[in-house]
Amino acid sequence: MFADVVEQLMGLDDAQVTERFRELELRRRRDEAELLALIAVADARGVYMADGHLTVKGWLRANGNWSPAEVNSARRKARLLNEHPTVGDALLDGHLGVAQVAELARVRANPRCGDELGEVIDQLVDYGEQLGYPAFCKVVKRWENLTDADGAHRDAEVTNERRTASLHPVDEGIELRASGGSAIAAGLMTKIFDQFVEGEFRADVAARDEQYGRSAPASLLPRNDAQRRFDALQKIFETAAATPAGSTLPGLVLNVVVSQERFEHELAMYGIIDAMNGPYSGINEDLLRQYCETENGIAVIGHDIIRAALTGHVRRVVIDGRGLVVDVGRKQRLFTGAAREALKVMIDGCEHIGCDIRPTSCQIDHIAEWVRDGGTTDLVNGAVKCGGQNRSKHRLGITEARDANGTLVQYRSDGSPILPVGRRLRQHEHGTDSRRRHRIEYMSTEQRSSPLRADDEGCTACQPGAPPEQPDNGWSIRHLRLVA
Repeated sequence: MFADVVEQLMGLDDAQVTERFRELELRRRRDEAELLALIAVADARGVYMADGHLTVKGWLRANGNWSPAEVNSARRKARLLNEHPTVGDALLDGHLGVAQVAELARVRANPRCGDELGEVIDQLVDYGEQLGYPAFCKVVKRWENLTDADGAHRDAEVTNERRTASLHPVDEGIELRASGGSAIAAGLMTKIFDQFVEGEFRADVAARDEQYGRSAPASLLPRNDAQRRFDALQKIFETAAATPAGSTLPGLVLNVVVSQERFEHELAMYGIIDAMNGPYSGINEDLLRQYCETENGIAVIGHDIIRAALTGHVRRVVIDGRGLVVDVGRKQRLFTGAAREALKVMIDGCEHIGCDIRPTSCQIDHIAEWVRDGGTTDLVNGAVKCGGQNRSKHRLGITEARDANGTLVQYRSDGSPILPVGRRLRQHEHGTDSRRRHRIEYMSTEQRSSPLRADDEGCTACQPGAPPEQPDNGWSIRHLRLVA
């Protein structure tokens, strides 16, 4: 009886509940691997014909009573594992999740680039284990857009052409529907919406603090999250209506994060630089470093990158011996100015494992604590954390460090890492300090032929409050994401 199962589980303590969940998740992955292998065997041997079924689809529907969506998903995943056994190995061993397998099956089914998946499948399987699901999907999308550039461009054009929106009164409320548009428009609208939602949240916090005090629980906020989102949307409409026609709107910057190699690749594809004789050195094989999305994580195609570069502003982020942008030393405690902005652009949400709070509602926290560890205020020692996770970190005695992929890893007070089930921790090289290793990796990326000039656009050395200049060592970083 199900009631007996519930009663048995209720007898577990908190640690046992977590351990049981992890055991069941590993079992689910093993069962999924066997199920997909069985479907592949049934399809290859024509087992479905025994009961008069014409295809394995009918056999699955008849034996599993599955929905069409379940049938299609299972067939795609079975074909993926049949063609790429390393995916099956990772799933069977519990290192790869079912959702990650579904994402790989989706891109394998792309008729324009699925046949080339084998060239990067080992890299993607590794990232499926090491990265959180949203970050993994971004890496897969980067490869898909690079490999199927023409198809990605056509898809983007169709999506933009089919953009639509409607607003209808329903009973005593409204129903709003919108879809389509470009990646840049989606990023901009998302950023605006997030800012208004954050404004509604801060208004609720102020009202709660005034009535109950700052230590009052979140349950005493006057509205829930869904209500604040609706009210934020209404405020956007009201703000737009109150803006006089022809007036200049306040500036809103949407950052497009792109690695230098990817940017040069797109310039070469459009003939803007000479791919043979120019500075273009080819695309880096490491998909984790090929950033190409808006600051809030929306994938951007090459056409939009070039258009943004031609019509907007290009800003470089450099770290070198002078400590520009990030190395502001111990003279200030709080992350502010360029360092704070750079961190929030690089990471599109709270870095605490399992948290999905967006960066507009996050703080910048020290990985090595300011007081306890003597931590410095630079990007290597910075992490994006929401207020709740930041406070729980101190309350629970959690410590943090970045692994070899640059992913933030939390450690409990007993030293055990907080990791998803099946993920193996990638340690730094033995004897190499993690902060120093970050710097070594990036400083070996590119050597400048001439020193950075103080009048270069985007240079912070000439800005008010910038740190004192130090001798230039001639090395620079070619990536915006400074944690890897």
